[in-house]
Amino acid sequence: MKKTILILLLLISFSVSSQEIRKKCITITEEKLPNYKVKVIKTNHCVEPKEITIRSYVITEWERKKRKKRKKRKNEK
Repeated sequence: MKKTILILLLLISFSVSSQEIRKKCITITEEKLPNYKVKVIKTNHCVEPKEITIRSYVITEWERKKRKKRKKRKNEK
C-alpha cells in the first residue's frame, strides 16, 4: 500500500513539473482621454528590448475589441 501511494505521488510530481510554465508576456493599460477616447499602452516583456505600442481608440471601438478578445478566450477554454 505504501509503495503504491509513493508511486502515485512520484507520478503526480513528474507530471506537474513537466508542464510548461507560462509567463504573462503582454500587459495592457488603458487611460481615458477627452472626447470619448482611450489611450491603450501594450507592453511585450518577452522581447528584448521591451516592445511598447501606444494607440488611441474611440471608446466604443475599444469596447468592441475587448469583447471580441473575451469571446475568443472563452471559446479556447
